[in-house]
Amino acid sequence: MVILLTFVTTPLFGHSDTISTLSESSAIQLSVPQTPVIFRVPEKEKILEYQKDSKFSYQRVERSPSLWNKFKYWFFDLFNDIASAVIKSGFPGIAVVIIFVIIICLIVLKLLGVDYKTIFRKKKIDTPEIDIYTENVHAMDFETLIANAMKNKDYRLAVRFLYLKNLKQLSDKEIIDWKANKTNYSYQHEINNISLRSKFLEATLIFDYIWYGEFTLDDNKFSEVYTRMNEFNQMIGNER
Repeated sequence: MVILLTFVTTPLFGHSDTISTLSESSAIQLSVPQTPVIFRVPEKEKILEYQKDSKFSYQRVERSPSLWNKFKYWFFDLFNDIASAVIKSGFPGIAVVIIFVIIICLIVLKLLGVDYKTIFRKKKIDTPEIDIYTENVHAMDFETLIANAMKNKDYRLAVRFLYLKNLKQLSDKEIIDWKANKTNYSYQHEINNISLRSKFLEATLIFDYIWYGEFTLDDNKFSEVYTRMNEFNQMIGNER
């Protein structure tokens, strides 16, 4: 029995020595030599430079709102209050808001010096006694009328007389059959000469744009229009 126990226990002691030997060798292999850690300290000048740089400043400075911002906040708060009241009150509230908006718009227009009446009403053209559609162009002294309009620097009226003068000459040459209440564009179908018809349409467009469009002319622009109207007049005179 003693002999049997001896054989059983002997390998166990030998195995224990082997394990401890392996553990020690493993510990030796896993050990890493320690190297000293070197800490880098930035220069004082660099630290001061970074401290002064606004990019690295994380402190928010509370600024007081400007007068304009205060007004906007007040206005939007007022608008929100009014909108809430309108939603709750229904149609009466909407009517009050519309009246309020109209009053505000009128005040703004008044401060800007704008006459609100001209917005809703087309400016009345200072039409003289001569009517382009009913007046007999053959009874008009165009040279005097044009000269007086140019003297008074009423260039829109001068362009009107220049155009009527060309209508009269077209009628005198029997190129068109002039009649009262006849539209200007109806005459184009009576002009057989293509070049003359094209020039007539150009003169008609200029006249409509300046007279009915209430286009204001200065000296240079009127001089250009005057030249074109006279060229058309000479072109009519050369027709046979």
